[in-house]
Amino acid sequence: MANKKVSVITKVCIVAVALLLLPTFVFAQQPKWGFHKGDREFSIFGRGSSDNNVDNTNFSISAGLGYFFTDNLEGELRQSIDFVDTPGDNFWGGSTELAADYHFNLGRIQPLIGASIGYIYGDDIKDTWAGGPEAGAKIFINETTFVRALVQYQFPFTDSFNDGNFIYGLGLGVRF
Repeated sequence: MANKKVSVITKVCIVAVALLLLPTFVFAQQPKWGFHKGDREFSIFGRGSSDNNVDNTNFSISAGLGYFFTDNLEGELRQSIDFVDTPGDNFWGGSTELAADYHFNLGRIQPLIGASIGYIYGDDIKDTWAGGPEAGAKIFINETTFVRALVQYQFPFTDSFNDGNFIYGLGLGVRF
């Protein structure tokens, strides 16, 4: 009779331990999409902009290095090299900017909103500080690589908010 009680108690213990460990095995199999405090990212992307008449067009290649201060809040340093085409002229320029973005963790898709501030410089460009709001999304291809889409509205601090322009960017990034 004693062996039968031990056998039942042993079975109950085994089932209890298995049930307690089950979530560990289930969650270990799921991908870890998104960002976490302390994550860094590197991204490279193309950007373009135009005025509301599409007379002045700007194409650029940009790179960014970001750091996540929390699971949702990222600070990023971006560097761009620009080619500008205006009626009758074209020239090179660049911009260096800092951005702060809040990411909404929706799994593979990470919508974001934020703001940036930076310095614009180059040939035939009025060197100036500029900044403004931005919004976009990062869509993970796998656990570390993502497609990045970003729309910014930047205005020079020497002019009014209405004198700004939209900047569109699309690229790839990696979380590390």
